[in-house]
Amino acid sequence: MNEKNINPIENASTRKAAPAPEQYSKEMSKEYANVVEIDPVKQYSQFPEELKLLGKLKGKKLLDIGCGSGGFTRMMAERGAEIFGYDPSLEQVEKAQEEEERHPLGIKYIVSDRPSISPDIKFDLASSVMVLVHAEDKQKLQEIFQYANDSLKTTGRFVSIVLNPNFKRLGEAVYNRRFTREGNKNFADFLDSKGTSLLPEPLTSIHHSKDEYEEAAKNAGFKRVEWKTLSVDPRGKEKLGVEFWDKYEEDCPWIGLVAYKDE
Repeated sequence: MNEKNINPIENASTRKAAPAPEQYSKEMSKEYANVVEIDPVKQYSQFPEELKLLGKLKGKKLLDIGCGSGGFTRMMAERGAEIFGYDPSLEQVEKAQEEEERHPLGIKYIVSDRPSISPDIKFDLASSVMVLVHAEDKQKLQEIFQYANDSLKTTGRFVSIVLNPNFKRLGEAVYNRRFTREGNKNFADFLDSKGTSLLPEPLTSIHHSKDEYEEAAKNAGFKRVEWKTLSVDPRGKEKLGVEFWDKYEEDCPWIGLVAYKDE
């Protein structure tokens, strides 16, 4: 396991980062971070829906799995959560740490694929947005669930946004994306208003079925899993119009997953 604490940031340059997925090369990591900052799907659905599923955050200890450049991590911290975030991409976490230094919220960041945390530290909640989809096989998927379960208190929850395994409109341009699938791999092109790709190549992720997610969660020790349909924040409909979000709730490319440690 590669791991490095970048509090302070000077320590980050002295150790090698954990290997990142192929699509998160240094160039792609920067490009993706820029797209995320203006992505209406994240701003008006994925992030607000994740916050809704997490519930009250004030005073809660939260583990952010795959924190990226820290934009959503900061949203959670601003709502009163004490947060530990980690991500395998050095470039992404450096950007998150720079923002933390400019505007401190008490967030602790680590560059790692799975950081070592004291067994004495247990979290109320674990969060991930579009992270589980990068688990390359069933074993890796279960390892993420296992790590989340081991890090949570007995009443803890793991809340995640993933690609909807049952999404039907593959190949169509929907909500500034075009999704395609080959075998067990999903590809997502990010599109501008003219349908031109915003990234040099599609983002690649792994297709996992609902049964595979549930099996991985159960094998990791979670008692039950609930699936949650995502909605659109009214501000998103006002800004982009109802047509942009057509059929979003009926056939959404993303879905919420909540894994519970207790019954």
